Amino acid sequence: MRPGRNHADAVSPVVGVMLMLAVTVMIAAIASSYAGGLSGDTEKSPQCSIRVTHDLNQPRIYFEHDGGDPFMLSSIKVILRANDNKTTLSLMDAGGSLVQNFTEIGNNDGNTDTTIQAGDTFYIEGKGSGTEMKFGNMILTNNTRITWLVVDKETSKSISMGSFYL
Repeated sequence: MRPGRNHADAVSPVVGVMLMLAVTVMIAAIASSYAGGLSGDTEKSPQCSIRVTHDLNQPRIYFEHDGGDPFMLSSIKVILRANDNKTTLSLMDAGGSLVQNFTEIGNNDGNTDTTIQAGDTFYIEGKGSGTEMKFGNMILTNNTRITWLVVDKETSKSISMGSFYL
């Protein structure tokens, strides 16, 4: 060793650099977690496959859950479009002028907070005869292409969509 220098003089710069590096990493971690939280909690809507059929004699539109995420019947709305007409239906409309019934098949206990999962079917029932269905002011007639959309009320995102001919 050279006179006038000791081991502490050699270690001090290394410790200083390590402390600065640790503080820098800590600040970067805090900034990253804060910036990651700025994106917000984006809620995920359920996604599933739904098959739609209809019965003009009843008049009903059936929605069969073929697979994917379950959803609550009370948390969705169904949008129907035909030509330039559009109507939005939900469980709240059941029994009113828009929809006679909005329920799960086999649900006889009157529970409106029903969970629809793979294998379950729900239907919306309007008014009509053997050639048309009426949902409020919207009349769906024979040989008309109807586009349907099942939407999650909370996120306003599509759960499933498709079309059929009446």
